[in-house]
Amino acid sequence: MQNALNEFLSRWDLEDPQLVADTGHAHVWKVRTLDNTLAALKIYRRSNRGNETAGPHLMHLWRDRGAVHILAEAPNAVLTEWLEGPSLGDIARSGRPDDAVRGLATAADQLHQSPTINTTGLKPLQEVFAPILDCQFSDDCPTRLRHDMMQAISIGRHLLDTQDTVVPLHGDLHHDNVIATPAGPRVFDAKGYIGDPAFELANALRHPKGMPELVRRPEQIETGLALYATAMRVNERRLAQWAAAKCALSIFWCADGTVTNDPEEDLLNLLLQVADQ
Repeated sequence: MQNALNEFLSRWDLEDPQLVADTGHAHVWKVRTLDNTLAALKIYRRSNRGNETAGPHLMHLWRDRGAVHILAEAPNAVLTEWLEGPSLGDIARSGRPDDAVRGLATAADQLHQSPTINTTGLKPLQEVFAPILDCQFSDDCPTRLRHDMMQAISIGRHLLDTQDTVVPLHGDLHHDNVIATPAGPRVFDAKGYIGDPAFELANALRHPKGMPELVRRPEQIETGLALYATAMRVNERRLAQWAAAKCALSIFWCADGTVTNDPEEDLLNLLLQVADQ
C-alpha cells in the first residue's frame, strides 16, 4: 500500500498524507493539493475499485445535488474534495438519531431531483442480487435463518421483476456515507447502481453502524420508513420489502456464499415482519 500511496502522491501532486480510515477494502488519506487545499485520497487494495467502480462517475453527475466533488480518479484510486464535519452516523451515535434520519432523507431528496441523469455505465440491481440466488446453507444453519433468507430472496426476485421505474442509485446510501458540512449534507462512496428508487434507502434501516438496539426498535423503523419513502417518493411497504432483501444480501456477502449464522438474523426477521404488514 505504501508504494501505491507514493505513486498517487507523485501523480496527483499531493503531500502531507494522514491515514484517516481503513475500510477493509481501501485506505483513505487526508492530503493537501498544490494549492494547499485539503482532499481525500482513497486507494483500493485490489487493482480496481470493485463494486464502487461506477461510483465516481455518478458522483460527478450529481455534483450539484450534494455529492462530493471528484478531483481525479484511476482504476484503483479516487481523489475527492475533503468534507469537513461529522457524518450523520456520528451525529446519531452522539445522541441525535432523529436528526441523522432527517438529514439522510434530505440528502436523498437532493440527489434524486428531476430530471433523471444519464445512466450509462451504472450497474443494474439484477446484477447486484444475482449471486444470492445461488445461496447455500450449512448443515447447522438455524432453521429460522434459513427460512427467512429464502423468504427474503423470494421477495427480492419479485421486486426485481416488478421495477416499474429505474433510476440512478447511490447504492449504499446510509448515515456514515453522508457528511453534515456547514453547506449542508454531502454524500460520498457511491456504488453506482441503477434500478428501483425504493431500493435507495433500504440499507439505511440497518444503520447507523454500532447502534444495534436502535435499529431494532419498531418506532425507529417506522420513522425511517416514513421519512425515506417520502424522500424517494415511493411506497413504504415496497421500501420495507427492499430492506429485508438487502439485509439478506448483506448476510449472504458476509457468509461468503454459505450461510451458517449472522448477528443480523433477528433484524432480518423483524424487517420481514414489517414488510408483511
